[in-house]
Amino acid sequence: MDPDAPPRTSVRRWLVLRATAASLLLASLAPPTTDAQTSQPDTARRDTVIELPELQVIGSILPSAGPAVGSGVSARAEIIHRDEIRAGLPRLLDDALVGRAGISLYDDLGSRFKSTLVTRGFAASPVVGLPQGVSVFLDGVPVNEPDAGQVNFDLLPLQHVQRVELLSGTAALLGPNSLGGAINLITRGGDGASHGEMEASLGSFGAYSADASLGGGWAGGWSYQLGGSYAEEGGWRQLTAARLRNLFVNVGRGGARSGMRLQAFGAGSYAETAGSLPLSVYAVRRDSNLTAGDFEDLGQLHLALSGYRGLGSGRGSLSVYLRRHRAERFNVNQAADPDVRSFSRNRTLGGNADWRTVRPLAGGVLGVRFGAGGAVHHSAIRILAERIDPRLTTHVESPIREGDAYGVLDFHLGRLALSGGLRQDVIQIPFRNRLNPARDTTSTYPHLSPRAGVSMDVGREASVYVSAGRSFRPPAVIELACADPEEPCPLPFALGDDPPLDAVVATTYEAGSRWAMGWAILSASAYRTGVRNDIFLFPYEDEGEPEGSTIDGYFANIEATRREGVELASRVGFPGDHAVYLNYAFTRATFQADDVELFSIREADDRENEIEKGDRLPLVPEHTLALGGTFNLPVGLRIGADTRYVGARWRRGDEANEEEPLDAYFLADARVGFARRGWEIRGIVRNVLDVRYATFGTFNLNQGAGNRLENFLTPGQPRSFVLTVGREWR
Repeated sequence: MDPDAPPRTSVRRWLVLRATAASLLLASLAPPTTDAQTSQPDTARRDTVIELPELQVIGSILPSAGPAVGSGVSARAEIIHRDEIRAGLPRLLDDALVGRAGISLYDDLGSRFKSTLVTRGFAASPVVGLPQGVSVFLDGVPVNEPDAGQVNFDLLPLQHVQRVELLSGTAALLGPNSLGGAINLITRGGDGASHGEMEASLGSFGAYSADASLGGGWAGGWSYQLGGSYAEEGGWRQLTAARLRNLFVNVGRGGARSGMRLQAFGAGSYAETAGSLPLSVYAVRRDSNLTAGDFEDLGQLHLALSGYRGLGSGRGSLSVYLRRHRAERFNVNQAADPDVRSFSRNRTLGGNADWRTVRPLAGGVLGVRFGAGGAVHHSAIRILAERIDPRLTTHVESPIREGDAYGVLDFHLGRLALSGGLRQDVIQIPFRNRLNPARDTTSTYPHLSPRAGVSMDVGREASVYVSAGRSFRPPAVIELACADPEEPCPLPFALGDDPPLDAVVATTYEAGSRWAMGWAILSASAYRTGVRNDIFLFPYEDEGEPEGSTIDGYFANIEATRREGVELASRVGFPGDHAVYLNYAFTRATFQADDVELFSIREADDRENEIEKGDRLPLVPEHTLALGGTFNLPVGLRIGADTRYVGARWRRGDEANEEEPLDAYFLADARVGFARRGWEIRGIVRNVLDVRYATFGTFNLNQGAGNRLENFLTPGQPRSFVLTVGREWR
């Protein structure tokens, strides 16, 4: 036994009280360590439906004999295990999270592989140019792309994930883009025993896929996990085929005092997109594609090397990662506008080092953690206008530099836990205009992000917390490149060097509780997030009314916005491994500025988009509800159902809330599975009731109908099914 270890009872109480929150911060701030840390056999889940949070820390995040570390966060967090993810047969991360409290999706590109995830009024999206407010990590390595902060869900290895960790609310200590939360994917690693899986599926609209993985260990404590996936579909709308592919490798060696891991991951995605439809077409042919030829072709390479070692009375860790991302996008426009082809390339080299320890102090337990990191990015963007006056309109590069340092303290005395932390970031964003080098500029963004919280175990397996934190995101390259009111950008055709924008800053106050009683776990949280300097698109006043669908405008800061709400989550298990859940969220996302005119194509119909204090942000539902359950029947049969309600949302382009919002909708999925002797057959029917609903709404000029201003809607996917057959062996 380690003579420096704190008393067992104190540590146990601390772990039970703070485990879920600690899990996410540890996994997100630090790199992956070894398979001993990330791939413990999930035996507890085979015996019970509800797994106590203590197991998350001891079994997954920390070495079995290593020191516990400070979390620095009191917030609502969830851990979603592999079996829960697989139950819904999702291929993308956003699909796996959609039933969680406060999370909704919408699709403005017309492909189910390109959805935007919204939580607490902030977005994580593959759409370049959309403000990003959620940070996403793969084993602790940030995967938001440096040029626009976007997240390409179709490039993430969901089929090779052991669990997903979701933090709702500001993640002040996790770096840029963590305004509304953070998501961390923990991948699988060999656990010593040889194992493998193979799975194939068929589905509606020409969908099929194949997945395989193999893992285990060999002499000297080494272990490995290998995997690959391929998926293809024809798409339910005209000319919306897609295909995804990836290869994944984890190799590691570890023990109680030291270990290392090498991760390699490559992925590619090709998706034809259909966009939204004018209401006159949407009403009669929802599967139409009026911009046939649109596509996104993406590729990614991700390498990460990490290790940890006992250092003094604590543990030190070091990680280095390399990421390469390339994209070609083609956008077919209406006749009055040129088609657009863009090429982007992002390269990142980064690293992180930290040290952590836990010591007894004054009858309590003190956790200390500090570290530093940084990254060097190189982003390059070329945009070409085609068909009408073909030309290269944009050729820019940005060698971005990031540096950070952070410190976290936790003190636990009896039932009380105090936590606090600081993170200092400095981000430099040079702008190199290769078409006009005389106009190069550089913007620098230093920011100090504090976080503090108090947690208390109030007895009877219940705990409460309050916290406050501040996080930020710097302007994206695309926003900085289109920020001059004197020289508006005809988006998405041209970017230039413009005056710097202010960083977006979010301050969140939150209170919550968690109660575990027998087979039931209940949690509740209430929050308010005030945001300064949110970035929106403003109209160029001197240009007059918009013509065609070209956007002539510029990005600028708006004084204030606000997100506030309540989130409730419950899960109840029953003997026999049955379980039901109910999640609800109330979210109010509002502008807090008066008499500000934002860009909208509605100006073509002499309708200004002038917001007032209290107007709602677009595409954020006020109410979301999810209800479902899983039930086990004799002879290995398992059935389940998932339902969700998404409330009304204001359309993009109607930030002034003057038009009718999108209708609320209700969806239901049904699933069934049969497992025996390592074989498993699973099926799911999505949108069982074949509900017709719009997942996204905006406004545009319909040039095919006399340049008439119309509502444009993206239809949600109709009823579909997937059938999967798999084999697992050990």
